Amino acid sequence: MKNRGANHLKRLSAGQLLVIGGLLICQCATNTSSHLTDRGRQIHEAFWNADSLIYGYLLDGTKYETPIFHFRGAKEGPAVLVIGGTHGNEPAGFEAAHQLLEQFSQSPLTKGEIFIIPEANKLADRRNSRRVRVPLGVDKEMGNLNRSYPGNSYSLPLGREALQITELIRERDIDLLFDLHESPVFHLESQDSTGDYHGLGQTLIYTPNEEATWLAMVVLDQLNGTIPPGVKQFSLAPGPIKHSAA
Repeated sequence: MKNRGANHLKRLSAGQLLVIGGLLICQCATNTSSHLTDRGRQIHEAFWNADSLIYGYLLDGTKYETPIFHFRGAKEGPAVLVIGGTHGNEPAGFEAAHQLLEQFSQSPLTKGEIFIIPEANKLADRRNSRRVRVPLGVDKEMGNLNRSYPGNSYSLPLGREALQITELIRERDIDLLFDLHESPVFHLESQDSTGDYHGLGQTLIYTPNEEATWLAMVVLDQLNGTIPPGVKQFSLAPGPIKHSAA
């Protein structure tokens, strides 16, 4: 990863990680990314050359290259990483991440820092695809960023990108990770043949340890408190999939 900041390797406690996933219906647009809204496309065009806000690039110099944006408050505080665009057929994730760029540029942080990767799997985002193609005979999930963590240096491109994101988490001592996704099916409303719920729309997915469980419950209460009557509320779903960003 091309990094314009200082690199101080620190190991991150798994107990500090939290992953969030939700459902957001997005209007389709054209050009930059066909699944960004008009507003999202305008934000993209405004920020992608804003060098002062770009911390570095993942897979720099390749066709997968994608920027990491950085916002920092005047006071020291927690570090947060937000990832959008992990799956290109889930436009809510990268639409929301784009809109966060605008939000934090208009309302500067007073404490801590936030890193945002709006288009983590850029090629998949542009193609409205869950994953990128891999060579014939190779497991197709090696083209799925969210099955590639923690990554390694000798893997296919998305495995190397997953490693760079893992290194970013360690180098910047990230306290909280949000990975933004989208689902066509609401959680707790759709069951498979075994009776288990399989939809993940309107869920907050978290690693089931003491710290993350407590934080997930607090976030859920605050989040649902902002949702008006008649709109689907969020529910908790413990246990992220193996090799996902969690």
